[in-house]
Formats: sequence, C-alpha cells, structure tokens
Amino acid sequence: MDISFYTAGTGAKSQQKKLDVVANNLANVNTYGYKAQKEMFVDLLYSNVREPETTDTQLRVGSGVRIETTDVDHRPGGYNATDNQTDFAINGNGFFAVKNPRTNEIFYTRDGSFKQSRFQDGKFYLTTSNGELVLDRNFEKIELLPKGTLASEFAKNGPAVFDFAIKDGMLRKGDNLFSPVPKNGAPIYKPNVTVTRGYVEASNVDAGNEMVRMIEAQRAYSMSLKMIQTSNEIEQTIESLRG
Repeated sequence: MDISFYTAGTGAKSQQKKLDVVANNLANVNTYGYKAQKEMFVDLLYSNVREPETTDTQLRVGSGVRIETTDVDHRPGGYNATDNQTDFAINGNGFFAVKNPRTNEIFYTRDGSFKQSRFQDGKFYLTTSNGELVLDRNFEKIELLPKGTLASEFAKNGPAVFDFAIKDGMLRKGDNLFSPVPKNGAPIYKPNVTVTRGYVEASNVDAGNEMVRMIEAQRAYSMSLKMIQTSNEIEQTIESLRG
C-alpha cells in the first residue's frame, strides 16, 4: 500500500503547487507587464510489477508526479492608453533594462509604467515605481527635465529595448523583474522594435483560462486526497483481517 500512499501524496502536493501558480496569476491579472506562469509536470520513476518468482510482467506502476519547472509565458499582453509621458509600451518582443542604484545589478522588465524621480544630485531620472533606473541603449540612466520631457532626443536617450536569444529559464526577481542566466546569453539591443509613449502593456493572464485551470486542480487535489483515504481504509481492513 506504500505505493498508493506515495502516488496520491505526490499528486496532492503537485496540485497544491499548481493552485499556488494559478492564484498568483489571478492576483496579477491587472498588473502592468505581468507574464503568466505555467507549471510543467513530469512523471516520477516507473517500475515493473513482478510475480512472486521475480519474473517481470508487462504491468508498470508509477510513483506519482511532481512539478519540474514553472515556465513563463512571454507573449505580449494588450495595451492601455494612459497619456502619461513617463509610460512606455514595447511593440513586439523584448524588455526594458533597469538598474538597481544601490547594487548596480541590471534587470529586465516589460512593465513600462515608469516614474520621474529626483536623485541626490538634484537631477530627475526615469525610474520604475520601486526606484530602479531605466536605461538607454548604452546602459546609461535617462535624465528628465522637470516636467517629464526627455532631456534629449528620444531616439538617443529614450528607454531602449533588449532581447535574448533564449528566454527560457530567466529568473523572476519580483516586481515584474527578470534576471538572465548564462544560457540566456548576452542582451541584444533591438533598435527596430518601437516603443510607444503614453501606453503601458497589460498583463497577459487569461482570467477565464486560469479559472478553468483552478477548477481542474481543485478536482485533482480532491481525488488525490480521496485516494489517500481509500488506501488507508484498505490498509486498516487488511490489518484487521490479519489480526
């Protein structure tokens, strides 16, 4: 009975993690630039059922499932007009580059709902809502005039778009920020990708689809718990017969 307990347990645990992913997607359905996540299941070890004489049969018993990775859906979302001169939306693939002013670490984001922030040098710079500096094509911070106008021509000092040959595996750092890993390669400047001012990219979460996935996960979770309960009842019956 150990196999049935273990299989049901891994199933319930995996469905709980799926519910967590779905809940996070739904919580960010109105978050600018948010990219939906989707869990990837894999089967655990299979073993052949043996006869008492240790002869292999054609029957195979699995050991359950687990979530191996959580992938990110990088497809663009819709676009919302804000008429805010510090908001920008990418028309196509790619990311804005932003830098943490304290650690100088560079991250990448699709969330273009930027702000005008004044720094200790008395100048205004384009930043994220959390204070990361938005970078131009040369990875330099973008200075703003007091009313939010870019200090120089947009083609030179506006927010630049960068992309990666491989997006899989980029690390989420919270606040809609991504950090590349070695397999993603170096950032590639995309001069032909246009950026629209006064717009922001909406979340690409499909709320209807996420509700369906939530119902599926809840049902699978309930079935796994029922399997654990049934296995326990069978185990108790066997023990009572032996006694």
